[in-house]
Amino acid sequence: MTDPVLLRHLKGHKSKVTGISFNQEGNRFATSSSDNTAIVWNINEQVRCMRFEAHTDVVNDICWSPANGQIVATASKDRTVKIWTPALMGNCDEFRAHTSNVRSVDFDSRGRKLITASDDKSIKLWRVSRKHFISSFTGHTNWVRCARFSPDDKLIASCGDDRTLKLFDPNSGQCVHSFVDQKGAGNKVAWHPDGSLVAIALDNARVKIFDIRIRKLIQYYRIFEGAVNSLDFHTSGHYMITGSDDAAVKVIDLLEGRHIYTLTGHTGPVTAVKFSKDGQLFATASEDRHIMLWKVNFASETSDNSLYSSECSDLQPQDAPKQLAPPFSKKLTYDESRGTDDDDEGSRFNENKENHPDTSILVDARKTDNFHLTDAIEEIVIRLCKSPRVRCRSESCLSPASPGTVDEADVASPVEAIEKRFLRKFRALETVVAGLERRIAMLEDVVLNRS
Repeated sequence: MTDPVLLRHLKGHKSKVTGISFNQEGNRFATSSSDNTAIVWNINEQVRCMRFEAHTDVVNDICWSPANGQIVATASKDRTVKIWTPALMGNCDEFRAHTSNVRSVDFDSRGRKLITASDDKSIKLWRVSRKHFISSFTGHTNWVRCARFSPDDKLIASCGDDRTLKLFDPNSGQCVHSFVDQKGAGNKVAWHPDGSLVAIALDNARVKIFDIRIRKLIQYYRIFEGAVNSLDFHTSGHYMITGSDDAAVKVIDLLEGRHIYTLTGHTGPVTAVKFSKDGQLFATASEDRHIMLWKVNFASETSDNSLYSSECSDLQPQDAPKQLAPPFSKKLTYDESRGTDDDDEGSRFNENKENHPDTSILVDARKTDNFHLTDAIEEIVIRLCKSPRVRCRSESCLSPASPGTVDEADVASPVEAIEKRFLRKFRALETVVAGLERRIAMLEDVVLNRS
């Protein structure tokens, strides 16, 4: 097993980074921030980033459409969700989604539907192509911090400040099951690639993994020194990364049931972590405004020596038909003596950390060759404005225009838009130069008077 390697150390946001999402090809990733902006980073190109300004308040989450690489969605405290095209001539459109702070946004696997979660205690499902509201999911009694589609789109997992992890059926709108935690509220949820497991990051410094088929807690990690803010499964299903308030990123081997790497380098709470779609890279971000891009390496070799048996692969709910589990879930087991999902007191999960010394490998990013900071000085700032005359160029993003609603003569061509933008910039530059000339003239007068 090879240690993960830091590839790039980036800084472009002016405040805390709140979310990360890779595109399907893995050559770009996007970040959201409490500075009200989103940035698209090019991993292998000279132009480092494009900054998009459209929201009027904190951008809480960002998601790149898995089916259409030209569509990105952002959720904001300004109570809107914006869908935009990450390009120089990119346009955006807006969902007036909730009556309060929108905490998370997520596409389904085909990029046709969108799920949003909010402080108004609701989760809402939308059809992207026509900005059409489909249904609302209720049941949470406090702020909903995160909602995510399962890999097969058959379930929605959500967590919030009411200390529950809920599973909803997107077709019926009903809550299928609730996992209740007595001590911690959920910050983020993530689905295992095979869709049978769901993990939750808790604000009481814990991570729990539930098997939704038997509806039991199967893994439980108390290896953090602060609230766990973000987590993500590797595409192989064998590993997980987490980010927490202790400024550390931890890599967990799910087959071994222990964390194998502790990555340091951030100087503030780690607020977002994410694997690329192909599992070759992962990115971490923090309240320190810095972003680190890593090469995975450790997933190139999968250990066959597991502490788990394959007996769990046949565990099914009594009323469910018998079906084979995917290969990477066969070694996860459930031990009845470990306690239930709503009570970890007195169970074997609640053993003191002191009894289990930290055997993980420490990787300090500050001691690597690539830790030198790359500021986003070569950035392109794109201000996206919602307008009835502006239509997203992607048909999967906006509904087709109705006949007679927009006159083609009223819609400026891309060339005309560039010309107008250039003229505005040129006039602003003229004003600055004129001001400098006046100051120089005044300074010359002062010098002549003194002489």
